[in-house]
Amino acid sequence: MPNQIYELLSVGLIILLGLLGGKFSHKIKIPRVTGYMLTGLLFGPSILGLLSRSTLQDISMINDIALGLILFAIGGEIEWHHLKSMGKKVIYIALAESLGAFVLVFGTTALLTHDWGLSILLGSISIATAPGVTLLVIREYSARGSLTDTLLAVVAINNVLCLLVFRIFFSFYSLARGEPLGIVLMAMGKELFLSVVIGGTVAAMITFWEQKIDDLSELLLVIIGGLLLAIGLARTLGISHLMICLIIGAVTNNLSAMHRLVYAELRQTEMPFYIAFFVLSGAGLHLGALQNLGLLGIIYLISRPLGKYIGSYVVGKRYGAEPQVVHNLGMALLPQAGVAIGLTLTVTEFHPDMGRVISTIILSSIIVYEGIGPFLTKLAVSRAGEIHLVE
Repeated sequence: MPNQIYELLSVGLIILLGLLGGKFSHKIKIPRVTGYMLTGLLFGPSILGLLSRSTLQDISMINDIALGLILFAIGGEIEWHHLKSMGKKVIYIALAESLGAFVLVFGTTALLTHDWGLSILLGSISIATAPGVTLLVIREYSARGSLTDTLLAVVAINNVLCLLVFRIFFSFYSLARGEPLGIVLMAMGKELFLSVVIGGTVAAMITFWEQKIDDLSELLLVIIGGLLLAIGLARTLGISHLMICLIIGAVTNNLSAMHRLVYAELRQTEMPFYIAFFVLSGAGLHLGALQNLGLLGIIYLISRPLGKYIGSYVVGKRYGAEPQVVHNLGMALLPQAGVAIGLTLTVTEFHPDMGRVISTIILSSIIVYEGIGPFLTKLAVSRAGEIHLVE
C-alpha cells in the first residue's frame, strides 16, 4: 500500500508542477510544452532529484497511456476526404521529408562508421517527428491554415512510415546478426498482423458503439476504454502499441459519423495525461548524456533536420504547395521524442550492444530537439500567419 500511495502522490505532484510550469512558460511567451519538459528536467534526477529514476519507472504506464492518446489524435489526421482535398502533394511531401532524413542520416553515419546496421537503424528512427509536441503547440496557439493542416498530416504519415520502415529494417538487422529466418519473419508478421487486427477491431467497436450512445460522454469512455484495452493487449502479446493506436485513430476518424465532436470531447480528458507525459519526458532527460554525444551524435543532430527541410522544401515547391508551407514546414519537423525512444528501447531489448550506441545518440539528440523544437514549431506557424490565439 505505501508504494501505491507514493505512486499516486508522484502522479499528482507531476501534474500540478507541470501545470504551474506550463502557465509560467506561457506568461513569458514560450510554448507550454517547453514549460512541462523544463519542469520535469528541474525536478528530475538530473537536477533536484525530487523525481527519482525508480519513481519514473514505477509510473511509466502513464507514458504508455499518454502516448497512446497522442497517437490516436495524430492518427485522426489521416482522414481520407481531407487528404484527398489537400491533394497528393501532402503525401509526396511526407515521403520526401522522411526519405531526406533517412538518406542523410544513413549516408553520413555509414561514411563515418562503415557500420551498415547502425546506419540503417538510425536512418529509420530519424524519420519520426514527435506528434505530441506538434499537437500541443498547434492547440496552444489555436493555429489554423494550410501549413497547420499540412504539418499535422505529414507528422501522421511520417510516424506510420517510421514504424513500418523500422520494423522491416530491424528484421533485416536481426537476420544479419544470425537470428533464424523463421523466428524473424514470425516476429515481424506477428507485430504487423496483430497491430492491424487489434487496431481495426477496437476502431470498429468504437464506431459501432457510437451508433448506440446516449451522449458524447459515453463515447469518450468507450474511446478511452478501447485504447486502454489495445495498449494492454499489446503489452500482453509483447508487441508495440504505437502502430495500434495510430490505426485506431485513423480508422475511427474515417468511419465515425461525428469524429470532430469525438476529438473535441476527448480534449477535455487528455490534458492531465499530456502534462504528465511531457513532465516525465523532461525528467527522463539525462544532461550528462550530452557529454557522450560525440561526432556521430552531432552528425545525426544536423543531418536529420537538414534532410527533412531539404525534402519538404524541394518537393513542396515542385508540386505547387503554398509558399508558407514550402518555407516553414521543414522548420516545424524538428521535434523528436516518444516514438523514437520507443524504437530505441526495442533495439536495446533485443540487441543490447547496438542499443547502447543508439540510445546515447537518440537520447542526447532529443535533449536538443525537444529544447528548441517547440520554439521552431511556434515560429513556423507564426511566420505562416496561422496563430489565432486571443490573449
